Amino acid sequence: MRSLDYLQIAYINIKQRKLRTALTILGIVIAITTIFALISIGQGLQNGVKEQFEKIGTNRLYVAAKGTSIGGFQTGLTNKDVELLEGMSEFEWVNPYLQDRVAVEYNNEIEVLPIWGTVTDNLEKRWEDVGFVVEQGRLFKSGEKYSAILGYKAATDTFGRDIHINENIIIKGQRFKVIGIFEEMGNPEDDSAIEVPIEVLQELLDKKEEVTAIELIAKETYLEEVAKKATRILERKKGEDTVDIITPDQLLQQFSTILSIVNTILGAIAGISLVVGGVGIMNSIYTSVMERKKEIGIMKAIGARNRVILILFLTEAAIIGFMGGIIGIAFGYGIGKIAQFSAELSGFKILIITANPILITGSILFAVLFGLLAGFLPAQDAMKKQIVEVLRKK
Repeated sequence: MRSLDYLQIAYINIKQRKLRTALTILGIVIAITTIFALISIGQGLQNGVKEQFEKIGTNRLYVAAKGTSIGGFQTGLTNKDVELLEGMSEFEWVNPYLQDRVAVEYNNEIEVLPIWGTVTDNLEKRWEDVGFVVEQGRLFKSGEKYSAILGYKAATDTFGRDIHINENIIIKGQRFKVIGIFEEMGNPEDDSAIEVPIEVLQELLDKKEEVTAIELIAKETYLEEVAKKATRILERKKGEDTVDIITPDQLLQQFSTILSIVNTILGAIAGISLVVGGVGIMNSIYTSVMERKKEIGIMKAIGARNRVILILFLTEAAIIGFMGGIIGIAFGYGIGKIAQFSAELSGFKILIITANPILITGSILFAVLFGLLAGFLPAQDAMKKQIVEVLRKK
C-alpha cells in the first residue's frame, strides 16, 4: 500500500467515528493547550525581563548591602560610600538612591506608596538609556528641593482623581510640587513610585547619611574588573563581605533562575494533562480495535500483513495527534494573549507573548509523536489478532 492509501483509509475510519474521534482529539487539545499556554507564558516573562534589562545598558553596576534580595534593598550603605566611589576614575556617574514607603496625601486622600530619593544634578545624563522617560513636565533641576516626579500609576490610578503638573502632594507633612509624570513602564511597583531629591528624603525619614542602593555608570565595559576594584575599596573601609556589586547580567541570571523554577512547576502541571490525553487516545483506539474485529479479520483474510494493520492504526493515531496539536496551539496562544492582556490591565506590561515558530513546530511534532506513542499498544494488539478470533461470532 502507498502512503496515500493509508491516509485515505485512516481518514475514512476517523470520519465514520466522529464522536469518538472528537472526544479523543479533545484529550490532545487539552494537553497541548496546557503545555503551549504555560510555556508561552514562561517565555513571555523571560522575554519581558530580558527586554527590561536590555534598556539598562552594558556599563552599569549596582551596589547594595550584602544579602539584598531581588526587588528590594536594605540599609547598610552611606553617603561616605558614595564619596569613595565618586573618587574612582572608572566611573562617569555615581547615582545614590534612598528607598522607602511613605503615606502620601492628595485631595484629602492618603495612600502608602513607594518613594525613591535621587540626586538632582545632571539627571538627564545620569538617566540616559535607562528608560525613565518623563511623559509630562520635566526632570529635577540641580539643587531643586521640594519637588516630585510621579510614576504613571501614582498620578493616574491611585487617588480619586488624577494628579496633574504643578499640583501639590503632601509627604510627612511637607508639601511637594509635582513637576513631572513618568511614562508608563509596565512594572506596577515602579509606576506607583514617587521620585524626590535624595537630600530631602533623607531629612524627612531622619536617615541623613543612609543610602539603600548605588548605581554606577562605568566609562569602560570591563565590568567584572571594575566591580572587583570597587568592592575592595568599599570593604577596606566597611569590612569584608559587607557589600554586593552586581552586574546587569548577574541580575538577569538571578531572575532567569527564578523563572526556571516557575517553568518547572508549570511543566509538572502540564504533565498531568499529558497523562489524561494519553489515556484518552489509548482508550479510544483500544475501543476502535474491539469494534473493528470483523474488519481486521477481513483484511487479514484477503492477505493484509500485520505491518499494514499496524501502520493503519498508527496513522489514525498520528492524524488525531496532528489535529489535536493544531487546535491546542490555537487555544494555547489565545490563552497566552488573554493572560498578557489581563496583566496589562493590572499595569504589568513585562509579559510579552509571541508566536514562537520553534514552539509551534515542536508542539505539532510532539502532538503527533504523543498520538503515535499512545496508539502503539492498541495498534500492536490489533496487528496480533488471529483471523479465526476476529471473525468468530460472539
